[in-house]
Amino acid sequence: MREGCAATLGLAVLLTAQASFAQRITGSLVGTVRDPSGAVLPGVSVALRGEKIVGTQSSVTNDSGFYRFIGLPPGSYELRFQLSGFATLRREAVRVSVGATTEIDAELKLTELAEEVTVVGDTPVVDTQTNQVSTHFDKDWVRNAPIARFSFFDLINAAPGVSRSWSGSTISTVFGSGGDENSYQIDGTDLTSSFGGTAVPWPNPDAIEEVEVLSLGAPAEYGNASGAVFNVAVRQGTNQFHGDLNLNLQTDGLTGRNTTDEQDDGFPFHREKYHDASVQLAGKVLKDKLWFFASYQYVRDYKAPALVDPSLYNRDHINRVFGKLNWQIEPGHTLAFGYHDDFGVSYPAPFPNASPSNVGVGHYKNPTPNLMYTGVLSGKTVVEARVSGFFGDFSYEPLEGRPRNEPVFYDLDTAQYSGGLFSWGTSNEFRQGATVKVSHFADEFLGGSHDFRFGVQAFRGGVDQALFGYNDLIYTYTYTDSDGMSRQVAYGYDYQPYSYGGTATGVGAFLDDTFRVSDRLTLNLGLRYDHNRARIPELPLIDQEGNPTGESIPSRSLYTWDVLAPRVGFNLKLTRDGRTALRAHYGRYYRAITAGEYGANIGVSPQVTLAGVYDLTAGVFVDPVASERSENLAVGPNYRNAYTDQFTAGLERQLRPDLGLGVHYVYKRGRNLAAWQDVRGAYEDAIYVDDQGEDATGQSFVVKRLLSDPADRFFEQTNPPQMKTDIHAVSAEVTKRMSGGWQAGASYTYLHARGLQPSNKDGPRDPGFASLLFSDFGQNPNDFVNASGRLVAERPHAVKLQLVAELPFGFLVGANYSYQTGRNWVRLVRVTGLGFPSAPIVQAEERDGERRLPSLSLLDLRLQKTFTLGGRVRVVLLGDLLNAFNEDAPEGLLSRIATSPDYGVGRSFVLPRRLMLGAKLTF
Repeated sequence: MREGCAATLGLAVLLTAQASFAQRITGSLVGTVRDPSGAVLPGVSVALRGEKIVGTQSSVTNDSGFYRFIGLPPGSYELRFQLSGFATLRREAVRVSVGATTEIDAELKLTELAEEVTVVGDTPVVDTQTNQVSTHFDKDWVRNAPIARFSFFDLINAAPGVSRSWSGSTISTVFGSGGDENSYQIDGTDLTSSFGGTAVPWPNPDAIEEVEVLSLGAPAEYGNASGAVFNVAVRQGTNQFHGDLNLNLQTDGLTGRNTTDEQDDGFPFHREKYHDASVQLAGKVLKDKLWFFASYQYVRDYKAPALVDPSLYNRDHINRVFGKLNWQIEPGHTLAFGYHDDFGVSYPAPFPNASPSNVGVGHYKNPTPNLMYTGVLSGKTVVEARVSGFFGDFSYEPLEGRPRNEPVFYDLDTAQYSGGLFSWGTSNEFRQGATVKVSHFADEFLGGSHDFRFGVQAFRGGVDQALFGYNDLIYTYTYTDSDGMSRQVAYGYDYQPYSYGGTATGVGAFLDDTFRVSDRLTLNLGLRYDHNRARIPELPLIDQEGNPTGESIPSRSLYTWDVLAPRVGFNLKLTRDGRTALRAHYGRYYRAITAGEYGANIGVSPQVTLAGVYDLTAGVFVDPVASERSENLAVGPNYRNAYTDQFTAGLERQLRPDLGLGVHYVYKRGRNLAAWQDVRGAYEDAIYVDDQGEDATGQSFVVKRLLSDPADRFFEQTNPPQMKTDIHAVSAEVTKRMSGGWQAGASYTYLHARGLQPSNKDGPRDPGFASLLFSDFGQNPNDFVNASGRLVAERPHAVKLQLVAELPFGFLVGANYSYQTGRNWVRLVRVTGLGFPSAPIVQAEERDGERRLPSLSLLDLRLQKTFTLGGRVRVVLLGDLLNAFNEDAPEGLLSRIATSPDYGVGRSFVLPRRLMLGAKLTF
């Protein structure tokens, strides 16, 4: 069944507390102190200071010489080690990253004098405490990276294994996992869409402090995600007032062209205007008691893609407001509050083969309040409690003066659309959550020290009530009869609008243990339990115009999943200095309930799709027959939770101070993926000979012919055994932290991803969804013909490079490069005479990866100059040259149907070379 709904546009940014233990909000510092002989030193006083923590925090080494600091906001810190009879050691510029544990070991010199030794920098680049595989982008990269300023999506795409669906997309696949299997965390709170499994929060890039991409090995604290965890830390206030004003602009005169007249029909990419301004302010209300941070962004982005008349440009009006308060109630007790709202209007440009009447206008807003308490109960125990949520409203309607219900016409002779909107609707997507977590450090317990973390999490999210309508779709073509007479013929589908909804609720409990067996071996153990339920809320019945009738259908529960997910791994220092570490991990990761799987088809008010001949003169269908009925859809009684078993092994080595190398092998085994199955229809095998189009092979393969009445079919969401994935990957990464005035990163990833996801049926621009979100995959058994093979999201080879370098006289240069193999695609054929209401579109070949879109080679550059006006006041002038190579690769196709006049013709070209000019005022 052709289903879908308008996706909610939203954004949410949450807060961070200065003493929170949650590793994904903050980082940790641990280490062992020894004397010159290598013996451990208990009783050493360790003091910690930093701009983003109140006062001085202190710790004392235990009998094993071990100390720890947790809940540290990302940034630079100073450590001071003191013990009578030894020289005081001070370590400056110690870097802590979000989500990371930094190990700083120390050696104290014997002395009888009041002596102090200072060491600057030399922060280890190897994490010796976890088996996670993650990439960190610190504030030096976030502030200076040449990017298109599309929230954090431009930043996370630079991480190894991450692949965007297409340029400008908000959906990413990581090491082959589906684009709807990730978790999106803002300041430690999960704000992933429960309806679509995609990113709802889109923070202002100038408000971001640091980004972590936790690609593999997430601990049990993270459930309902079988892909990656994206952690975005937002800036916070301090005792010192500071702020910045940012201005960026692009014009058509600063934009090049990367398509020919033949490719773009004389309509290259057109930049009407791009105005982007943001202001950030942070500081104290009360010193060491109450800090604030506030941010506002204003964007007006007008552009027309290639193949679109430049007078029909897309218009996006974006406004983002964010505020954060951190209140130190008393020592050890912190309360934090945040509020965000993202509101705007979007006027999309038409598709290259569509008319201006095929598009409408979208409105959205997304208020996001949240509250968090953190309490340090003792030097070993910390508790955190938080409540949070977002409440989005979205609408997509026709332009003023045009009706909602206006048929869409597709001319098969010219491959052009006309008529009204493809679809329209309103939605109220939301997510609410509450979490209580406790961290407890147990020293000399069960054979070592244990850093226990356990907690309970609850959420409710999805869409309570929404309205959606596909407009009637009419196909027209010219028919010439035996007498040589030509006439226009039409057929199509009569769609009815409907109300829909789908919610997911869940309660999860977890236990994580970082078990230090010795100073060289650490075990990471975890177990998670999740109880999740899928429901359909009460829905109003609506008429053909989308208006309520006053009647409704009751809510109902669909299914419940109860699952256990173990996690186990180790980190072994191969050298005592911790510069070389071997790590391995196994974990089971269950996919979250995606309410859109059922909310957009099963969870709808009753409606019937009719198929038949269309009378162009009268504007009506002639004797249409029922093609699809919403009451003929259900969830199978044995529908199970999809999961991924994840195996990783890696070796990391610090080559020199601030320079590290990591090599990792990955195997992901995905099972229980979803598809529809017809449980009542009768079918027989038929032979089809591939003879359509110039690429026809003449080979034959088996298809299915429907023998029973199409109206008698009944479809269930199930877990067919062929719905599975097997993914192998190898990744190598070199990281150079900021030191000596420069930082860099480089990575290479090889990916071999095979199997079958619902998105294997869709086009090469599809993000590779693992769920049945808006998909009818399997409702026609011919969907499975030639469907297995390489995954849509697979890009076998990827190379990524990042560089920021400070030059003399206040100059700075930045570079961001990525090379990725193009996505694979397959040829489609329309097979007639199989007894279906419309001829099935079938894959004519297996997805072997030989037919691909062009590879992408993208380079973005920055040059900036800083002028110091006095004190901390600076003005920065910069220019970002985006797509410096003027890459011209298309990221999609107009059609994959072998007989279409647009077969294999590229569309959605990479944006051409363009210069963005900017200015910053910082203080």
